[in-house]
Amino acid sequence: MSSFTQPLIVTAVQGKPSGWRRVLPPGMQRPRWKIWIGFEYAVGDLENPTEVIKVPGSFVFDGASVPLPFRMLVPMAHPDYIQAAALHDWMLESGRHSRRYCDQVFYEALGVLGIPRFWRLAMFWAVRLGAVRWHARRIIQGVS
Repeated sequence: MSSFTQPLIVTAVQGKPSGWRRVLPPGMQRPRWKIWIGFEYAVGDLENPTEVIKVPGSFVFDGASVPLPFRMLVPMAHPDYIQAAALHDWMLESGRHSRRYCDQVFYEALGVLGIPRFWRLAMFWAVRLGAVRWHARRIIQGVS
């Protein structure tokens, strides 16, 4: 079974919202988190993993990218799944994996953290839908 090899230790990074986000209450703004001690995630069997993904310390991420209307149901940062969100964000930012693979590992990591299947599926399909926006932004920025 896949596994995180270390616990996640993070601290909040103070942000300064800009544009229309300045009118949102603090609890609805996009948080930023800094990882203090890096961690690893073993994909597949812990004893014989197919891959070990190393997330470095000092990596800054934004938690789960939950659309504003749904943040009352699924907060962007919750201890039950923030480590899976950090893993997913690192995998995307590193550029070493396809978006689809990153999303599949995210789904798997949510299961490792004990998130019920219904919520894993909801969060997986949310990141898959978010892939459309992600790809569009990369095209606009000229990133291949």
